[in-house]
Amino acid sequence: MKRLLIAVSAAALFTSLSVSGAAAQNRTVISQFGRDNGAAASQQGVRNDVRIEQSGRAHYSRAVQTGRDNFLRMNQGGTRNQAVTEQYGNNNLAVTGQEGRRLDAAIYQSGNGNISGIAQIGNGSIATTDQAGRNNTTGVIQVGDNQDASVVQRGNNNISVVIQGGP
Repeated sequence: MKRLLIAVSAAALFTSLSVSGAAAQNRTVISQFGRDNGAAASQQGVRNDVRIEQSGRAHYSRAVQTGRDNFLRMNQGGTRNQAVTEQYGNNNLAVTGQEGRRLDAAIYQSGNGNISGIAQIGNGSIATTDQAGRNNTTGVIQVGDNQDASVVQRGNNNISVVIQGGP
């Protein structure tokens, strides 16, 4: 009888979770190839989408989205890279792509209609974008080793582009 009660309780819990999850219509896809990789994703709202792909070793990705119609993608290859994206609001887009060693990328967005992208190839580089407001756009491209970029935008309709390269 105890097993039956536990089974019924578990079924009721899973049913209630799947109903609320289905109503939210959020999607998370995590693909990892290699070893010692870690990824975490948290979404609240409706029609949000997270895509994380990691190949290589010892990568870490963290994705947080709250609101509706947000999309984020993170791709990492190489060794010991880290990517963090947090989006709060509606209709935001964030894309991170990294290939190399010890690369660190972070995108923070709050508001509506913001777009941010970070692309890094090399070793030991750091890039951070932080936007608050509406319809802001940021792009960071870094090629080479030990590059560092930080962009902060507040308000509406701002555009920033950073392109850096070196040995």
